[in-house]
Amino acid sequence: MNKPYIPERRDFLSGLAAAGLLGLTGCGGGDSGDERMTTDGMGRGNVSPPTGLGAGALRLPANFSGDTLSTRAGAYDLGAGARSGALLYNGQWPSPLIRLSPGSTLDITLQNQLAEATNIHWHGLAAAAGMDGHPTEVAAPGAIRRYNFAVNERPGTYWYHPHPHGATARQAYFGLAGLLIVDDGNDAARGLPTGIRDIPLVLADKRVSNGSLIYQPDFMDIMTGWLGNVMTVNGAAGPVTTGVEAAVIRLRLLNASNARVLNPALASGRSFWLIGTDGGLLAAPVAVNSLLLAPGERADVLIDLRGDAGQTIKLVSAAFSMAGGMMGSGMMSAAPSQGSAFDLVTFSVSAAPGGNPGTVPATLSPIARFDLRTSAGSRKFELTAMGAMTSGLHRINGLSYDSARIDFVVRRGDLERWQFINFGMEPHPMHVHGTQFQVVSRDGNAATRFATDLGWKDTVLVRSMESVEIALRFSMAGNYVLHCHNLEHEDDGMMLNFNVV
Repeated sequence: MNKPYIPERRDFLSGLAAAGLLGLTGCGGGDSGDERMTTDGMGRGNVSPPTGLGAGALRLPANFSGDTLSTRAGAYDLGAGARSGALLYNGQWPSPLIRLSPGSTLDITLQNQLAEATNIHWHGLAAAAGMDGHPTEVAAPGAIRRYNFAVNERPGTYWYHPHPHGATARQAYFGLAGLLIVDDGNDAARGLPTGIRDIPLVLADKRVSNGSLIYQPDFMDIMTGWLGNVMTVNGAAGPVTTGVEAAVIRLRLLNASNARVLNPALASGRSFWLIGTDGGLLAAPVAVNSLLLAPGERADVLIDLRGDAGQTIKLVSAAFSMAGGMMGSGMMSAAPSQGSAFDLVTFSVSAAPGGNPGTVPATLSPIARFDLRTSAGSRKFELTAMGAMTSGLHRINGLSYDSARIDFVVRRGDLERWQFINFGMEPHPMHVHGTQFQVVSRDGNAATRFATDLGWKDTVLVRSMESVEIALRFSMAGNYVLHCHNLEHEDDGMMLNFNVV
């Protein structure tokens, strides 16, 4: 096996010079180019919702029923009254929550009532080729597209959103994004919260002016990804939920932002427990004080409220430093910088629980680890930015997306090791369609993995000047894509086609 490749500073500076960015970033001397994004509390100050927004009740997404998801224009309300301009599934803001069980069949028809093409990507589910929401497989305006495939995933938190190339960012931003939960009915037996103690939270920052959404990305927004000035939770800004029991509760967190990396934490700084990642439960809970959550990633956490009767508990996105230059800083825009702190949701804890308050279980669900000695080979994916261009700025192995080109071929059933190497100033959440993977190391070191790297994954955050290695195999043949889940980067062409044979 090849020794893991770790990018060096000289390679990085050469890339910046070629891209015409060296003078802009101020990395021409010193060691500033070696800085990393860390959770050291060095981000910008806390950002609260603007006057006129916030303090509304937490909305929970309605459970999906029937067999049709229609996409159509509609209205949204961030707390300042209804506004037109939303793109909605079944007319709902937030989108409906789909519940499935392992071994069931997803059988849903997309009915496209938009004036543009769209489709559905079942993010995290290993859907058969043709059912996955490949960028080329869309429903034209007025057309339908049926999705029918077996659900074989572990119980966990997944989601769904559009994936038409060049329009994914805008369509998801205006409302087409919803949770999908795979539930085997055994969580109570595992000692996990269920019912009203199991709370889904879709987190997404939006750029808002006078209560209305704005989406007009310019060159710098495409470079950084679209960053918002308001954090929404289930479609509302700064919501409050009352009557939360003084018990152990479960939060299912989805970062559905276009580009913003979040850092969920309790405002008090106290610990909580990570119990699940993109592909379901961990082997055992992991105590954390915060966790980085990139766009596309999910994290299931437990919060112990047993001693908080009558108290108010606030979930925030804590500040963190995003060093390494101008990109992603929020400069030249109205949005707070990457790494700024945001209030997310406030829990008003009731005086007494209804029944047993629960505990944090010692064990959860075993994870079978890949035997890396059986790997059939490795691949490298270099992530770069070309600053002298107006499109195709973000590239993988020097390539911008071409729907007619197959970029590489994978043998079905083979275990492979893939390495994402970020030469750019921006973080890149890398998402692979068609499978779940395991994170092997960061910068060649397994000990530096995040807590969220310990479970099954379909999206992994690759920081500036970082190398992340994953292990994966595919069980189904067909065409799939891998891409950056910064949606502006994806629409700009940071995506490759591959064929599983």
